[in-house]
Amino acid sequence: MKQAHASVSRVVAALTFACFAGALSAPARAQAPRPSAPTVSVAPQAPPIRTLRVPGDHDIEVVDGPAESRQVLLYFHGLCGDPLAFRSWRAAAARFGTLISLRGDEACPGSGGRMRWSYDHDLANRRVSAAIELVSAIRVAKGEAPLENQKLTAIGYSQGARRVEWLAARFPERYVRVAMIAGAFKPNPLPLSREGRFLLIGGTLDNHKHLYEASVELRSAGLTVLYGELPSARHGDYGPEALQAMGHGLDWLFKNVR
Repeated sequence: MKQAHASVSRVVAALTFACFAGALSAPARAQAPRPSAPTVSVAPQAPPIRTLRVPGDHDIEVVDGPAESRQVLLYFHGLCGDPLAFRSWRAAAARFGTLISLRGDEACPGSGGRMRWSYDHDLANRRVSAAIELVSAIRVAKGEAPLENQKLTAIGYSQGARRVEWLAARFPERYVRVAMIAGAFKPNPLPLSREGRFLLIGGTLDNHKHLYEASVELRSAGLTVLYGELPSARHGDYGPEALQAMGHGLDWLFKNVR
């Protein structure tokens, strides 16, 4: 029976989000049932990425969503990481709304201009508002729908994962859909809203056991959570199946959102 279960898990892993086979005990898997993976339909051609200058702040990268969609997806890169790391799965994000990638607020010495995130979450929240206001004004000028400035989706990678967790804890009514990818730490369930949706993702070639365990703990604490994996992804990389895996995760995050 265990061997059959592991075989099924490997099949699911090859299709979309991998079931975490073998690394955890069967009782742990039973506590965190995973929904069946839907078929992900994404645009065959990735949309363009625009760089915009925010007055008094760092540049932002933007992928336009549908003209009628007000949804915003915010991307927080990793420590001294690439603010364009989302490029491989941007077509999946653009199905739901406009993707805005911010840069960290502290310089990384000797990194050629790369940035990292400070602990100033109020500053990060204000920077989010300024970025959304700029992009929204451009959309309105083109006759498109203005962007939502509340009920946001925040996606963070590595250090960015920790920052979006803290933003969701500090501003729970604003950051209501949160994806934490390749985080080094387990999220703390206590300050997180039971009204939010939380997506935890690990790369199969990265440390990820703690993220699956965290998903079990968050679910046990009453949170709505999904765990998924990026096949063949090391730390700092989304892997060859990023578009499909992230598409599945975003499908779940935006379930029942109109």
